[in-house]
Amino acid sequence: MKWILRLLALLGILVLLVVIVGVYLAVTFDPNAYKDRIEDKVAEVTGRELTLAGSIELTLFPSLGLRLEDVRLANAEGFNETPFAEVRVVDVAVAALPLIRGEIEVQRIEADGVSIYLARDAQGRSNWDDLVERAEEARRDVVEEHGNAGPGRARGAFDDIRIAGLEVTDLRLEWDDRQAGTRVLLAPMNLVVREFRPGMETPVKLDGSMRIEEENAEPIELDLQLAGLLNADPVAHRYALRRVQSQFDLRHPALEPEVTARLETDLVLDLRDSVARVERLSVHLSDLHLTGLIEARGIGEEALELHAELRSNTFNPRTMLESLGLQPPDTADPDVFSRMALDLSASGGTERLTVNPLLITLDDSSLRGEGEVDLSGPRPMIRFSLRGDRLNLDRYLPPEVEQARIPEVPGEVAKADIPIDLPAELMRALDVDGNLSLGSLTLFGLTLEGIEMKLRARDGEWRMEPLAGSGYEGRLESHLTVDARRDVPRYAARVQLENIAIGALLEALWQEESRLLGTGNVALEIDAVGASVDALTSSLNGRGEMRLTDGAVRGINVARIIRHADARLRGETPEDDGEPNETDFTELSGSFRIENGVVRNDDLVASSPLLRAAGRGSADLPEQTMDYRVDTTLVATIEGQSGRSLEDLRGVNLPIRITGAFSEPRFRLDLEDVVRERVDERVRRETDRLQERLRERLGVGDSDRPDDSNAREAEPSGSRGVDEALDQLRERGRSLLR
Repeated sequence: MKWILRLLALLGILVLLVVIVGVYLAVTFDPNAYKDRIEDKVAEVTGRELTLAGSIELTLFPSLGLRLEDVRLANAEGFNETPFAEVRVVDVAVAALPLIRGEIEVQRIEADGVSIYLARDAQGRSNWDDLVERAEEARRDVVEEHGNAGPGRARGAFDDIRIAGLEVTDLRLEWDDRQAGTRVLLAPMNLVVREFRPGMETPVKLDGSMRIEEENAEPIELDLQLAGLLNADPVAHRYALRRVQSQFDLRHPALEPEVTARLETDLVLDLRDSVARVERLSVHLSDLHLTGLIEARGIGEEALELHAELRSNTFNPRTMLESLGLQPPDTADPDVFSRMALDLSASGGTERLTVNPLLITLDDSSLRGEGEVDLSGPRPMIRFSLRGDRLNLDRYLPPEVEQARIPEVPGEVAKADIPIDLPAELMRALDVDGNLSLGSLTLFGLTLEGIEMKLRARDGEWRMEPLAGSGYEGRLESHLTVDARRDVPRYAARVQLENIAIGALLEALWQEESRLLGTGNVALEIDAVGASVDALTSSLNGRGEMRLTDGAVRGINVARIIRHADARLRGETPEDDGEPNETDFTELSGSFRIENGVVRNDDLVASSPLLRAAGRGSADLPEQTMDYRVDTTLVATIEGQSGRSLEDLRGVNLPIRITGAFSEPRFRLDLEDVVRERVDERVRRETDRLQERLRERLGVGDSDRPDDSNAREAEPSGSRGVDEALDQLRERGRSLLR
C-alpha cells in the first residue's frame, strides 16, 4: 500500500508541476510576438499574404485554446483586392491530455464573420489555382520523403480526431464567374455540427440565404434550411450527408408568390473512386413529387460520366405553374394540362446526355422513345425519336386560333386580327433533329392516322418534312417551314392530298357544311410573312391545282338558275322545285395562283351528264369577297316550269356571275342577251322562210326579185298575210324581252 501512496503522491507532484508551468507560460508567453513569423511562414507555403490584424490569445490548461481576430488571406495575383478568405473571430479549444495519447479532441470551434471569395476571370483562370498547385507540390514532397502508404495505410498519430462542437455564424461565400457572367452569393449562412468524429455520423444543420445574378436578368433569391447526418472520413476519402431534409423558399420577380420546395436525399462523395451520388432523391414542388437517383463518375477528371433515373407522380401542370406564380397557357380546352407524368433514364457526359427510355404521359396521350441533348456545337442540339398513341393538338391551341377557324356565326370569318407570338429567341437558340410517330393526330379539326413526322431546326429555321398520314379515304403529306431567323417570321407550306374525300375534310376543317364535294387530288404551295393572321393572309402567295370526280358544288343549282331566269323572262313567278341547292359533276379540275392574298383561277373545267362548265375569276381573301364567272353549256334537255322543255337553250353559252361576300354570295344568270340573240335568229329564219314561200307563189326567182320600191305594188293581195305573220313573230320576240 505504501508504494501506491508514493505513486499517487508522485503523480500529484507532476500535475502540480504541469499546472505551475502552464500558469507561468500563460502569464509570461505572448503569442502576438510571433505574428510576423506566422505571416512569413504562411506566405512561404501558400505564396499569399496573411494578415493577422487582431489579437492572438492562448490558453494551456485545462484545454489548449487559441483565439484569433481579424485574419485575412490575400487574393491571387491578377484578381481584385477582395481578400480570398477573411475571419472576424475564430475560437478553438483542444483538450490537452488526449494530445499525449496522439488524439485530437476539439472541445469547440467557434467562428464568426467568415468570408470566402471564389472567382474566375474571363479567360477561365480561377483564384485558387495557385493554392492547388502548391498543395500538390507539398503532397509530392511528402510522398518522396515518407513513401505513399496508399488507401489502406494505418491511421497516423493524429488521425483520430473528435470535435465536440463546430459553429460558424455569419458565413459569406461568393462565387464570381466573369467568364459565364454569373455571380452567386451565399450570405448570411450559419452552420452547426455536433459531436464530429471521422467515419461516424454527426448531426449537422445549415440555414441561410442565396442570391444568383445573371447578366441582363433579374436576380434569384433563395432561403435554405437543411438538416442531416454528416459522415466524413478523410482517411478513406469518403464523405456523406444522409437523411437530408431541406426546404427552399425561392423568390423572383416572375414568381409571385414565393415558391417553396422540399428535398429529401442522401449525398455521397467517394474521392477514392471519383464518384458522387445523389441517392433516394425525393423532390416535392406543389403536387409534383419527383424521385430517383443521380450519379457522377470521374470527379476531378477530364471525362465526367453522368447517370440519372427520375420518375414523377401523376401531377397537375396547371396547379404547379400557379404555385410558381406563373400563368398557365390559355388553351382552347381549359381542361388540358391537368394530368402529366414523367419517367426517364439519362446517361452521358457534360457535353452529351442520352435519355433512354423516355416516357411522357400528358392528359389522354402517352409518348415513349429516346432522346439526346448535345452541347458540343454552337447551339444545343436536341435529338429525339418518339412513338405515341394519340394526340389532339387542337385542345392545346390558343382560343383565338380556334375562334378564327370556327366563327361563332357559321359562314362568317372572324373580323378581329389574331397576333401570332412565336418564341423566336428560343427557336433561334436550339437546333432540333427528331422523329415522331403517332397512331392518330388531330390538328385544325383534321384527324389523321398513321402519322409520321420529321422535325428539323437549324439556327431558327424549323422544318416539318414531311408530316404525313392517312384519313378521309386518302392520304395527306405536307412540308411545313417556319423561319424565325428574322424579326418578322416567314411561313411556307407544301401540301399534297391524294384520293381525299374533299367534302369530309373541309367540313372537319371549318366545322360547317362544305360547299365542295368529291374525291380526288389537291396540290398546294404557299408562303407568307407576318406576325398576325391578317398579315399572313395579305401576304399570301403561291399556287395550286385540283382534280375531283363524282362530286357536287353546294350553294348553287345551275339548272334551277336557268329555269328561274327563263320564267322571269316570260313574266312568270319561279316555282320551288324542291331540288337540293347543289350542282353535281362527274369531273372538276383547275389550277390557281395566289398573289398577296388574292386567288386567281382561269381554267376551271367541270362536266356532268347535264352540262359543261368553264370558270374564271378571283377571290380576295383579306376582304373575303369574290368575283367569278362560270360559262355553262347545257348538253341535255331540261324542263322549265310546268314541264316545258328548254330545248332552245341547249348548246347555248349561259354565263353565271358569282359575286359578293364569301358568307353570302350572289348568283346571277345573264339570260337576256342569250334570249335576244335566239329570238333574233328565229325571226330571221322565219322571215327567210316566209319570203321563200312568197317567191314560190309568185313564181319568181332571186334574179326576178322586184326592187324594194316596187315590191309592195308587185305583190298580190295575199302577201299581206305574210307581213302580218312576220309582224306577229317580231312582237312575240319583243314580249319575251320585256
